[in-house]
Amino acid sequence: MKRRRFVMCMALASSIFTTTFASGLDYSGTIISTQAIIREDKFGNSKELDKLNIGSKVMIKEILDEWYLVELSNGKGEGWISSQEAIITDANYRENKIKKGEITGDGLRVRVGPSLNDNVITNVSSGHIVTIIGESAEWYEVILSNNVKGWVHSDYVKITHNLPTGRLVNDAIALKEYAGENEKNVDTLKISEMVYIKGYQDKWYNVITSSNKEGWVESKYVSVQNTNVNRSSSGRNAFEDIEAIATKYLGKKYVSGGNGPNGFDCSGFTSYILKTYYSDYLNAKGIKQLPRTATGQAGIGTTVNRGELEIGDLVFFDTSGKIGNDIGHVGIYIGNGRIIHASTSRRQIVIDSLSDRYYSTRYMKAIRL
Repeated sequence: MKRRRFVMCMALASSIFTTTFASGLDYSGTIISTQAIIREDKFGNSKELDKLNIGSKVMIKEILDEWYLVELSNGKGEGWISSQEAIITDANYRENKIKKGEITGDGLRVRVGPSLNDNVITNVSSGHIVTIIGESAEWYEVILSNNVKGWVHSDYVKITHNLPTGRLVNDAIALKEYAGENEKNVDTLKISEMVYIKGYQDKWYNVITSSNKEGWVESKYVSVQNTNVNRSSSGRNAFEDIEAIATKYLGKKYVSGGNGPNGFDCSGFTSYILKTYYSDYLNAKGIKQLPRTATGQAGIGTTVNRGELEIGDLVFFDTSGKIGNDIGHVGIYIGNGRIIHASTSRRQIVIDSLSDRYYSTRYMKAIRL
């Protein structure tokens, strides 16, 4: 009788976790991020056990909550890496039941249940990528990038490839038919364009573009997006996903005094991103009220040298034309010498390089929250 109850309990547990859990796999995989961190547990600030370079081969033992359990490089233990940092290459691999979706309606309501009569939890912007964990009639149960769970109407969700994603860090990048500089061009990709990473070979990613074209891109031009970060942590790795979050607002209009989510000025954009997605981090740092102006934001945190910038740092400029000491503009550093900001000249959210003459000569300071 006890064994029967045990089997029934196990069957019930299996039915609950089929969308998020698989064990005893022994799938072969390949690391696709520049350097994947193997952690003791399944959250972004867990203890680091090991690091694996891009192209490293791994054995995936379990899949749980978008994390992979893998062996350490010395073979003497196991740890967890984000599923965004590796691809499963095993021929016997069957795609798990978790699906991804892209929100197509701006300001889409996320509800507590699959009905228009259910209360609204939050709103989500167009372009936001969600994990689909359930379905009911015309509704999807989803998990947002900030780990909020709720229901959205399926009319406003475009099913996407269940693959790790990346964004182009340079403009006019060639999409090749095969891996190699001398191979035929299939298309030309733009900076910040998102791609799904299907494979890796000798410094080249096999990708699928948002327009469903498949080809190969040099890995040095792609920034792998890793959203499995615990933002309740006060550690700097809380900002590991800030590029993936901030780039969802590319192209949104510049509006003087705009606080978002459809229009921003420069400090309105930085305020919106930090307060919307990183409020736990700010609270942990004792920042109860984030200043609204660029000048005010420049007065908090710790000043850092230009050569020591890290993702999530705020970067300030004198855009008065005199290149003096008047801070009048702010952006968010997202790595590889780039900032994302609300541009007054182009009247929208854009990405620019700090090496551009305009920003290089007007650079004032950077602060780390």
